[in-house]
Amino acid sequence: MSKTYITWEEIQQDTTYLANEISHLNFSCIIGVANGGMIPATLIAKQLKVNKLLSCNLKSYQEDKPREGAHSHNDVVKKISFPDWSELREEDKVLIVDDLVDVGLTLKTIKQYNDIINHEQPEKNWVFVTLYNKSRSIFKPDYTVREVDNDEWIVFPWEETAPARRIRLNYIYPSSVK
Repeated sequence: MSKTYITWEEIQQDTTYLANEISHLNFSCIIGVANGGMIPATLIAKQLKVNKLLSCNLKSYQEDKPREGAHSHNDVVKKISFPDWSELREEDKVLIVDDLVDVGLTLKTIKQYNDIINHEQPEKNWVFVTLYNKSRSIFKPDYTVREVDNDEWIVFPWEETAPARRIRLNYIYPSSVK
């Protein structure tokens, strides 16, 4: 499996692209899927000037053990945390953001929550966006930036396996600290 390392610059470009694509939808709330979707969700929320940013956390399990590595269609998705459903019923337009849809089980599960929460108001369907999408996914986001090869392992800059970059910082200390 080949690895593709995504840079911070690419993240900025891709979130800007997504924000521009969906800006006409006027979201009242954005939910980032922890862990990988939180950074893109924050960047998109700032660009769209959406103040209500929430998070949800769902984990993939296989044989009652947290999934490590590549996801499988046989995984079971369990909810760790999710915003209050009664609060979400009040929102007019909700955006769900994740970094990558791999096999699609996490976003499919969140879509099922939308169907339950808004069953009396089907016009309030949530909008799903991802930065990257694999074609094998059983869930297709409404908007995505790039489709990546199914055998490609995407490494995001916030992951511990991402290559470190040296940043030179110039600190300015008040004269009393020297």
